[in-house]
Amino acid sequence: MKYLFQLKSQKYNKWSIIIQCILFSFALIIIGRLFWLQIVEGRELKQKASESRQSERDFSFRGEILDRNGIKLAGDNTLYDIYAHPQYYNKKISIDLIASILSPSLRLSKSALKEKLSRFNDSTISIAKNVKMDIVEKIIKPQISKNQIRGLDFVKKSKRVYPQGNLASHILGYINSEANLSAGVEKTGQTNLETTPEMKPIEYDGRGNIIYDLSTNPQIVTTPLKGSKLCLTIDSMIQHTAETELAKMISKTRADKGAAIILTPKNGEILGFAVYPSYNPNKYNKFNASIVKNWALSDVYPPGSTFKIITIASALETGAITKDERILDTGKIKIQGWNIQNYDYSKHPYPGMINLKNLFVHSSNIGSLKVSLKIPSEKHYKMLRLFGIGQKTGIDLPGESAGIIHPARTWNESTHASIGYGYGIATTPIQIASAVAAIANKGVWVTPHVIKPQTEEEQEQRIKSRVVLSEKTASDLTELLAESIEASEAKSGKIPKYRVAGKTGTSKKPNTVGKGYSSGIYTSFVGYFPVKDPQVLIMVVIDSPKTDNSWGSTVAGPVFNNIATEVGRILNIKPEKQDTENNLTAKTE
Repeated sequence: MKYLFQLKSQKYNKWSIIIQCILFSFALIIIGRLFWLQIVEGRELKQKASESRQSERDFSFRGEILDRNGIKLAGDNTLYDIYAHPQYYNKKISIDLIASILSPSLRLSKSALKEKLSRFNDSTISIAKNVKMDIVEKIIKPQISKNQIRGLDFVKKSKRVYPQGNLASHILGYINSEANLSAGVEKTGQTNLETTPEMKPIEYDGRGNIIYDLSTNPQIVTTPLKGSKLCLTIDSMIQHTAETELAKMISKTRADKGAAIILTPKNGEILGFAVYPSYNPNKYNKFNASIVKNWALSDVYPPGSTFKIITIASALETGAITKDERILDTGKIKIQGWNIQNYDYSKHPYPGMINLKNLFVHSSNIGSLKVSLKIPSEKHYKMLRLFGIGQKTGIDLPGESAGIIHPARTWNESTHASIGYGYGIATTPIQIASAVAAIANKGVWVTPHVIKPQTEEEQEQRIKSRVVLSEKTASDLTELLAESIEASEAKSGKIPKYRVAGKTGTSKKPNTVGKGYSSGIYTSFVGYFPVKDPQVLIMVVIDSPKTDNSWGSTVAGPVFNNIATEVGRILNIKPEKQDTENNLTAKTE
């Protein structure tokens, strides 16, 4: 008996050892595996686990566009598209219930919804698009959840909204991400507007709940990412004033279109850029392409008498004339078979010897062309190129034209003469505004722009400057222009509190097909103030007014006066003179 017990004990001990070895081996394997997973591959596996809990934040808002004072001009709203999937809801019960829930909120008839929901052969049914977020989140979703309805899909999306309506529409432009269409600063500022800040990835548990830690900001992780804000140089009050005054004159004269540009000569910042006809960027696709485009950048025109400023500036700078120059104005002249005369030849057939002040006061074509011919053609061409004629200004808006100026080697006498009074070339309103702004800025041309640079590096890259005139030439010419405004019987440029340096312009409108001119005209006025320290330049161009006595002084001039008076008040520009009432009778150029 004792022997049998010993045999069994030995046998038990043997199996016990085997089992223990097996268990120990398993333990070693498990420990080794844990060591491998947690120590050797721990970092990599932890990263994979984190990535598996992360969700891509594919829903983001485009950055807001603000004016110089922080007023929102463009931003994004959240909308929903609602879809139904028949294979997931109960055909007998849910259709009537779903229709009852959706009908009042979407303002759709219950019967029409039931008909849509009953298309069981369709995998996806479009119920409604562009539904406001509060309707979906506060009304529809709670009822759907309460009734445990399946088969409805709410697709979140963003929609660009322009809260100020038509204001600055040609500056803002529009954006259609789906069709890859854009215009205005929505296009040129796209990189900044779409650049979202880098953020720590958000992790979710198996039920889709956010996993928070000590560094998690609840507000940030539950709201859409936003692109960078874009701050414009535009002042909404000045913009509104410009648009209002421009529209009033165009309505009064039944003109085709118009533009008013307000900029700061010292730094090229555009404070207002009104273009008529305007449009609502919220509904841009309902407007004709000719209305949506910014014609003041894309279309060219003969600048007419406003260009006489550039002619005299070029002649003074090259030494072709002096500020005390006197020119024989014969009233009319014939050059290479072309008869050229002053606009008022019938009233003043032979003005005789005139000085530069009288040249501007009476807008002498003969005096201007004679000055032009005094400048050697190559020097004249180089000066015009320095002023930016025949090249893009580089404004941060799309669609700008370079204008037209032929090389000096192709000029004949009549071409050179006609350039003197604003023909034989084609410019854009922004080109003339920028060129005259160089005179106001002591002879320094600066890139006009509507987007404020965010850094010094960006400013150096985008905003260029170049010396066009000496400071003395710019000063002499400014005083000549101011004196001519004061000596004129016209009211253009005469505003309370400030002296204005400026010039009217009226030019024939070229035929769109073939040579020659149509019956239409361009009327314009460009001026800057205060004369002692120019703070603002305003350029007004109105295309084809259809009233009698339509000139730059009677159409564009009054628009300048009204805008300038209001701009002086808005910017609180220091008065240069005492208020006086101008009771002079307007006189045509």
